[in-house]
Amino acid sequence: MDSTATRTLPFIYKYKDHEGKDCESCLDVTFPFDQDDLEESVTQLLSQMDPMMRYLDENNNLEKELQSFVDTEQQNFLDDHAEKLINQAANEELDLEAIVRDTERLYKDELLLFADRMGPRDEDIFAQSFHRLVHSSSLEEILKRERAYAMVVSEMTELMDSEVESLNNSQQQEMDSQINQLDITTTSEDINNLLAHQYTTQNFVRQRYESELQATMGHQKNEYRDWITSQVSQMFQVSPVATPLGNRSSMFVSQQPSMEESFTIHLGSQLKHMHNIRILSANVTELCSPLHAEESLNGLNMALGLYSSSLCGVVVLTPSILAQASKNIIKNANKSTEFHFEQIDVQLEKIEKLIRNLNTGDSSSSSGSGSGSSADGGSEGSATSSPTKKHVPRLKTGDFFITKHSNLSQSHVIFHLISDEPINSPSEINSRHPVILGLRNILKTASRHDITTLTIPALLRHEMSEDMTVQWCIRRAELVFKCAKGFMIESASWGGAELSTLQLLLPDDISESLFTTLAGMVPSVFHVANPKILVDTTTK
Repeated sequence: MDSTATRTLPFIYKYKDHEGKDCESCLDVTFPFDQDDLEESVTQLLSQMDPMMRYLDENNNLEKELQSFVDTEQQNFLDDHAEKLINQAANEELDLEAIVRDTERLYKDELLLFADRMGPRDEDIFAQSFHRLVHSSSLEEILKRERAYAMVVSEMTELMDSEVESLNNSQQQEMDSQINQLDITTTSEDINNLLAHQYTTQNFVRQRYESELQATMGHQKNEYRDWITSQVSQMFQVSPVATPLGNRSSMFVSQQPSMEESFTIHLGSQLKHMHNIRILSANVTELCSPLHAEESLNGLNMALGLYSSSLCGVVVLTPSILAQASKNIIKNANKSTEFHFEQIDVQLEKIEKLIRNLNTGDSSSSSGSGSGSSADGGSEGSATSSPTKKHVPRLKTGDFFITKHSNLSQSHVIFHLISDEPINSPSEINSRHPVILGLRNILKTASRHDITTLTIPALLRHEMSEDMTVQWCIRRAELVFKCAKGFMIESASWGGAELSTLQLLLPDDISESLFTTLAGMVPSVFHVANPKILVDTTTK
């Protein structure tokens, strides 16, 4: 309806007052009339009447007559307006463009009034702000702030560990003293009571520090995010300065592996793709060390790569305990505040909750080729189809779950691959083993999510044992190398990001001779392309 089309009519209410005199109240009523204004109109009319009339319930009769008047005149107004529009349409006098604009305006007003508020989330705004700021001259200031925050959390963590260790020593001495006096001055009940008291005391100390750490991390995260967002507006008010570029090859500089060797290969049947293969000997926790533990380029490289299409991932083997990551990795991740994702403890809790909520009754129908699913805080993939026991949801060999990090030195994403191979009795596996299929699913997931640097355990073991003979290591490495090569060739048909660097991780305690032997297998398995030298043998 045209907003300018209105009609004002007088409403006259006639009544007799308490003395029997004829009286009336008048009010101009504008149409179209809003029904919500009825009560206010009645109040205005009553204000013109003797206050005694309220006690005579005259307001009820007034409201009925006003309502009847409004209904009648409102309908007459709408009928007249509709007839006017019909006549204008018949005479081609309607402004269709104006009608369209009014309809669009009314629709927008209605939508804004009742629709859900949809807009960018705080996480999206922060991510875009950080990505812009990290490629400006403010990068150095960002790293300084992160390092200062990490120092505070690290000192609190060290203080907690020191106090807990001191408490353990004193409690152990007290317990030893009580045990030595057993059946002399103390009883078994006294020892049990002492043990319960010591446990309560230690638990109280841990909870106190953990509460302080949680509060400190929350404050740091909010303060850091607010600072990042506020700096973006200031960034455009100054002249741009060249951003220091991180070298992707320097992602693994801070902890030098004891042995390493690199190769360049070309894979593909028709269209060749170049890849870097790096075999190295190192402890897997060194690739997941705290980001700001020492001065290095890791902070710069991790910041530049965080919201890029060149993410780094590490495959870590873990036993089939419910969403249980390596304790050393959890400890490293908790040495500083996670500004971009949730703390690793929260991620693991959400993954565990997801696993517990899985419908275990349908697990027997899962595909043998593997599947993957995502959840807030992490993801989980499967490579086997064996059913699990009802009401006991457990990850099977070849499954994996994912944690995301911005405060570890050399990994944005950690793939926790389930492997239950006994440490002291290495077994023989083939290319259809669940762990091998799990590696394939990890490469597929990495390709879909812009992870271009991936580190995998070359022996599917993180530690050497006496039962791992040289021949066994050669057979296992050859299997992993060949399967990885096949998966990399297959990844060309998956779409997504291309794996530019594959790192083959060997245990840090491997012998130099065995490392040299395994490194020598890489060129033969991956067919390292050597340049051909053409010599002109023709004589003049």
